Amino acid sequence: MLDEVEQSPAVSAAEIVTSGTAFVRRNLRLILAFLALTIGLSVLYLLFATPRFTAEAILYIEKPQIRPVQLEPAGSDNSVDSKTVDSQVEILKADAIAMSVVKALQLAKNAAFIGARTAGLTAEQDAMRVLRRNLSVARVGLSAVIKINFTDSDPGQAARIANAVASAYIENRINATNHAAETAANWLEGRLHDLQKRAADAEKQVQEFQAKNEVEEQAKLSELRATARIYRTLYDSFLQRYAEAGQQQSFQFAEGQVVSPALPPAFKSKPNALFVLPIAVFGGLCIGLGVAAWVELSDRTFRTPEQVADYLKTDCLGALEWIQKPYWRPLGLRAPLWNKAAHPKLIRSDGLFSYVLKNPTSHFAETIRAIKLSCDLLPEHPSRIVGFTSALEGEGKSTLAANFTQLLSRAGCRVLLVDADFRKRTLSRSMTPRALKGWCDLALGRATDGEVLRTGGASKMHFFPLLEMPEPFESIEFLASESVRTMFEGLRRQYDYIVVDLPSLASTIDVRASTVTIDAYVLVVEWGKTSTETVQCALASAQGVQHKLLGAVLNKTDLRLMQHYRPHHQNECYFRAPAASF
Repeated sequence: MLDEVEQSPAVSAAEIVTSGTAFVRRNLRLILAFLALTIGLSVLYLLFATPRFTAEAILYIEKPQIRPVQLEPAGSDNSVDSKTVDSQVEILKADAIAMSVVKALQLAKNAAFIGARTAGLTAEQDAMRVLRRNLSVARVGLSAVIKINFTDSDPGQAARIANAVASAYIENRINATNHAAETAANWLEGRLHDLQKRAADAEKQVQEFQAKNEVEEQAKLSELRATARIYRTLYDSFLQRYAEAGQQQSFQFAEGQVVSPALPPAFKSKPNALFVLPIAVFGGLCIGLGVAAWVELSDRTFRTPEQVADYLKTDCLGALEWIQKPYWRPLGLRAPLWNKAAHPKLIRSDGLFSYVLKNPTSHFAETIRAIKLSCDLLPEHPSRIVGFTSALEGEGKSTLAANFTQLLSRAGCRVLLVDADFRKRTLSRSMTPRALKGWCDLALGRATDGEVLRTGGASKMHFFPLLEMPEPFESIEFLASESVRTMFEGLRRQYDYIVVDLPSLASTIDVRASTVTIDAYVLVVEWGKTSTETVQCALASAQGVQHKLLGAVLNKTDLRLMQHYRPHHQNECYFRAPAASF
């Protein structure tokens, strides 16, 4: 019991992997199509996009060395804290720096640099907008080094702008330092005058007190001398700071230096193939998988025989692979058409309608044999009348009916194919395009069997063509009429099987009228196209057909793709039939 519990997660994981693999295989073409599309678009972008170049200048931020109002001596640690470096990065991005660069390089007059103008902005504002968009300022790790990158289609201009940003920053910091030094010097100058006056007054008081008083007043005298020394010391200290402020103005000291000026780059930075192509591959896979998932979630068609059984509550008689029409050949290379005068009763039986005769060992033929086996199990009648119909037009019911008849005749059965599709008359138009009498004329007594019947020459198949509906009858009342029932009852005694090609269920109600004559129906469903709701509604509106439904056949099936919709063990059983030969 414990072993079963431990094994269940592994089985579940294996099922998930199997389902995921089957999903990818089912939608591999779609996924590869989107992958090829995104890669193709990225290659076109790499080939035709304007190349852009990135120039890089490197700044090193230093700790200020002169503090004109700092009374305590500066320490020996010259390292710059992290907040100071981050602050310098923001200063480099400021509008003041951008405006200085725009004015220094006259970028407002450079139409190629600005490009499309923005409504409501001046030329200088537009130039600042473009400059900020292409400027990148970033600190290198936790160091005091700052990288200034600028990207432009002109490598020389990219280098000039990157260097101009660095120069504008240094000039800005020099001006800020000089302004601070000038302000400090003015303040120190005022303090010096005040301290000088106070020191002089204090010394004067000492001299006057010493002259007027005797030795016993030494305590008061010492106090006055101490006050004078303090003012003198302060005066000397501020005098030194004032001199340092003057030196700072002379030296033009800045808090940063350019350690590596920008040079015109030799190689483009954008578009970067190593960056664009991986994104294209990843994006293509994501889009392809997303579209594939959406397609599967919205798929309401029949993909497996199990779905036929679940949705329609009937047996799936098989899945027929898609058979292509013969390639077009010049008229001189085609087989000669039958001559009406020489062969008045022969039918044209070639192409798709005789596929089983040319490919007797194909999967298509094996599936039709399975349908025959199901028909053989019907209750005993003098003969069996089997009708082929579909929910919609174009699902291949006429092709299947003709091939089913051909296979029965090959097996030695006496078989008759009747075209009862009053809407399209596909079989009659293709097999007997020059027929003058149809089975309607036979039912109404307007023609004899010999005038209507057509044969297949080498094939033993017999065929009743269909012409226009005789007036004043409607197809629904004609199929349910006594004359038609009498005709089919007479045909039962002559044939082992009577195969009837009926109209589709959704387009007409003629099929419902045929229930008085037809013993069993075979429903043809196009694989991967006809929706489950359409077939269910069509059967629900034809209860008589549903009660006599022998089963459904999936037609135009992609057998290789269908196996990815089914469990692996079911695929092994289902695909043991011989492979189709084309």
